[in-house]
Amino acid sequence: MHQKPPDALPTPSAAAVTAGAPTPPAAPGHDTHLRQLSPLLVWAVVFADIGTSVYYVPGVLYSDPRIRDLAPFFIGITLVGFVFLALKYIEICWRNPDGGGVVSIASQAISPGWGAFGGLLITISYFLTAAISTVSGLHYLGSVFPIIDEHVVLLTVGTLVLLAVVNIIGIRESATLSLVIAVAALVTNLLVVGTFVVQSTPEQWSALGTTLSQARSMSAETFLVGFGGAWLAFSGLESISQLSPAMKLPITRTASRGMWLVVGTVLATSPILTLLSVGILAPTVKDASSERFISELGFVVGGMPLKVAVVVAASSLLLFAANTAIIGSYHVFLALAERHYMPGAIAVRNRRFKTPHAAILVATVVPMLVVVSTGGDLAALAAMYAFGLMGAFVLSSLGLDILRWREKRRGPMFAVGVFTTLLLYVAWTVGLFVNKEATLFGLFAVGFGMLLAIGTHQKWFTDWFYQFSFIRRRAESSIEEHEEGLEGSEKVDLLSLSQAEALAPLYPSGTLVALRSHSPQLLTEAIARERGRGGSNLYALFVEERTGLFVGSDTPQLDREAVDALNQAAKVAEREGFNLIPICTVSYNAVEGIVRAADALGVSAVMVGVSSRSAIYHLLRGHVVNGLTKRLPSSVRLFLIS
Repeated sequence: MHQKPPDALPTPSAAAVTAGAPTPPAAPGHDTHLRQLSPLLVWAVVFADIGTSVYYVPGVLYSDPRIRDLAPFFIGITLVGFVFLALKYIEICWRNPDGGGVVSIASQAISPGWGAFGGLLITISYFLTAAISTVSGLHYLGSVFPIIDEHVVLLTVGTLVLLAVVNIIGIRESATLSLVIAVAALVTNLLVVGTFVVQSTPEQWSALGTTLSQARSMSAETFLVGFGGAWLAFSGLESISQLSPAMKLPITRTASRGMWLVVGTVLATSPILTLLSVGILAPTVKDASSERFISELGFVVGGMPLKVAVVVAASSLLLFAANTAIIGSYHVFLALAERHYMPGAIAVRNRRFKTPHAAILVATVVPMLVVVSTGGDLAALAAMYAFGLMGAFVLSSLGLDILRWREKRRGPMFAVGVFTTLLLYVAWTVGLFVNKEATLFGLFAVGFGMLLAIGTHQKWFTDWFYQFSFIRRRAESSIEEHEEGLEGSEKVDLLSLSQAEALAPLYPSGTLVALRSHSPQLLTEAIARERGRGGSNLYALFVEERTGLFVGSDTPQLDREAVDALNQAAKVAEREGFNLIPICTVSYNAVEGIVRAADALGVSAVMVGVSSRSAIYHLLRGHVVNGLTKRLPSSVRLFLIS
C-alpha cells in the first residue's frame, strides 16, 4: 500500500482502505464488553451504597427527641414508598442506557436547565455521602479503638485526602470488590439477627413489643417528622441509575433482577436491625453510642467477636461507599462540563494518570469543609444529606411521571407513580421546614451551583475573567501551543476495533503492539518479528481506560500524548516500509481491551513495553503484565520489551 507523507499517520483509513471492499460495520453504540455488570453485580454495587444506611440512620433517628424509640416504626412504613420508588428506578435505567439518572430524566421531561438542577442536587447528595460515610466508618472503628473517637474530624479529613490521592492515581472501583464487601456486610448483618433469634430471652422479645406499641400514640407532627427522616434509610437507591452504561443487555432484565435483589436484602436487614438496636440496647448505650448502634447490638447478642466482625464489615462498606460517592461526584461534574454547565477547567485531566484531578479535588475538598464546619456531627450531616437526596428523588420521580403522561401511559402504574411522587414531596417538604440550617446550606449550595451553571452556559463570566492579565496570557499561550500542535501533527485516522476486525483479512498481521506512549524499541522489535514472518502490516492498539464503575461507551477522546505516540509509531513503521494500522478501543481495564483485540484480530503475539513501577502503583492502577499473563490464550505469545 502506498505510504502517506511523513507528517501523517500511514494507516489504512476507512475511506482509502475500503475502496472496492465491503464497508466495515460501524462500532456499536454501546460496546458489550463495557457492560460487565450482571444482576448480581448490580445488586452488589447498589447494596454497597444503600446498605451503609443501616449503620447510622437508626442512631440519627433515635437522637431526634421527637422520634426516639419510634425509629423502627417509621422505617417500616417508609418501606412501602421505597418499593414503589425502586420500581420507578428500574424504568429510569432502561430509559437512559447511557446513565445520567436525575440529570437525564429531568432534561427529557422538563428542560436541560432542570437537568442541571438535578445534577446539583445529586452532587450535594454525593458530597454528603462521602462525608457521612467516612465519619460513620471511623466511629465504628472507634468502638474497637477508642482513641479514634477523639480525633474523628481530623481523621476524616485525612481519609478524604487519601481517597483523593488514590482517585487521582486512578483506582478502579471494582464491581467484584463491591460484591465481596456487600456479601460480607450482608452475612454479618444476618449473623447478628440469627444470633439474636437463637439466644434471645422472653424479656428481650417483650422489649421489642413495647417499642412497637409506642406507635399507637403519636402526634401528627411526630408522624410527619419521622416519615420525612426515615427516607434516609434508603439513600443509595439512586446509584443504580448511574450504572446503566455498565449493565449487561437487556438493561430491563438486568436492572429489574438487580433491583429486586436489593429490595429483598434491604427488607431482610434494615427494619429488623433498626428494631433490634432500638429495642434491645439500654438507653444509656443508645445515648452514648448513637453513631454505632449495630456494633453495640452485635456485642450485646454475640459478644466481642461478633462486635469486631460488625466493625470490620461496617467500616469497610462505609469507606467503600465514600469512595464511590467521590467517583459519582466527579462523573456528574464531567457530564455538566460536557453540557457547558460547568467550566471546562473542571474536566482537565492529569498529564500522568489521565484522571480529572480538578474534579476529584472538588469532590473531596467540599466534604472536608462540610465535616469541619459541622464538627463531624452525624445528625447535622444527615439533615444536609436529606436535602439533596430527597430533592433528587422528587425530581426523578416527577420527571418519570411527566414522561409517562406524555406517552399516554396512564394506567395503574401511573397512579402508583404519582402517589410515590406525592410521598416523596411530603417527606422533602417536611425536611425543609424541620431542618432549617440544612435547608439554608442546601439552598446556598444549589443557588451558587445554578449561578455557576447558568453563567457558564450563557458565557456571563468569560469577558470578566479575561480582564485579568494572567488569565488572558495563560489562555493565549494555551491557544498558541494548541495551534502549533495542530501544525506539527495532522489528524490521526483511527479505526475502531470492529472496523479493524472487518479489515483484518485485507491487511493481515500476526503482531499486535499495545501502546501507551512513544516506544521506538518496542516498535522496532515488533516490526522485526513481523518481517521475519514475511508480513508488512502491524497492528497498534491504544486502549482508552475508563476508571470507576460509571463507565460509558462513547467515542474515546484521545489526549495529546496518545496522538503523539501514534504519530511517532507511524513514522517508525514508515521508515521500515511497514503499514501501521492504528486501532482505538474503550475498556474499563487495559488488560481486557488488549485481550479482546488479540482475539478479534487473530494475532499470534502481543508486544507491550515494560516500565519500572512501584508496588503501590500496580496495586491502584492494575498490573497489565500480570493480567495479560493470566488472560491471554496459550496460542498467543506475550513479548515484554524494556
